[in-house]
Amino acid sequence: MTIKAMNSALDFLRDKYGVGPGVIAEGPECFQLHLSDGNKADLLPHRVERRFVELKKIIDGKTLEGISTFRFAVFRPHGDLRKMLAAELDLAAFLSGSEVSRLFAAGDGQRVCNVIFRLANGVSGCIECSSGLPTAAPVLDRHEIIARRGVASDRVVDTQVPQHSIYVWNEDGTATYTDVDTELFGLSDEAIWTVRAAFAVLSQPSLAACWNQAAQASLRQAEAALDCALSGTPVTF
Repeated sequence: MTIKAMNSALDFLRDKYGVGPGVIAEGPECFQLHLSDGNKADLLPHRVERRFVELKKIIDGKTLEGISTFRFAVFRPHGDLRKMLAAELDLAAFLSGSEVSRLFAAGDGQRVCNVIFRLANGVSGCIECSSGLPTAAPVLDRHEIIARRGVASDRVVDTQVPQHSIYVWNEDGTATYTDVDTELFGLSDEAIWTVRAAFAVLSQPSLAACWNQAAQASLRQAEAALDCALSGTPVTF
């Protein structure tokens, strides 16, 4: 994921839709958008990723009635466990519109951490998180919402793993192709959602303060979860 390619994609969207200037740059914890007024906005790509936006629409539109539980899982071959947990905890807050109020965690504090949590609105949830997959393994994740009436998931229920739009089998093996955006091509999925997050902030500047606050809160919660995994002491926020 190159900064130059992401900024080129952002410039394309800016020119097309006539929004103000901004530059994507690496921040101390995550990618940031540097604004023309000198302020910086932490980027939260999961908040604009299509599958999560659709899950939020299902919740906000009351398609699911009486939501009781979030079941999240994410497994990577590498990565910062603290940042992985922070993203999942922030996703729970984003989807529910409620902050994490309590949590308990178990794990080794380095590559594996499982978290159970409760939101301020009474919804409970759990997160299975690991950065210990084999090096060549693809990222696996699943986000399921369980309600009194209805269940929603971001993955095909029968497979529980990511699917591709096109599969090609030839003498060189199997090639797969998946387009997740109708305007941005040639970037990884993570890069596309980072660009979309930057564009969202430029289109709606009020998101900058909201996302900065959310990013800081989720990192504090993730750090508390890792400490809890080692101490065995539940955490209340």
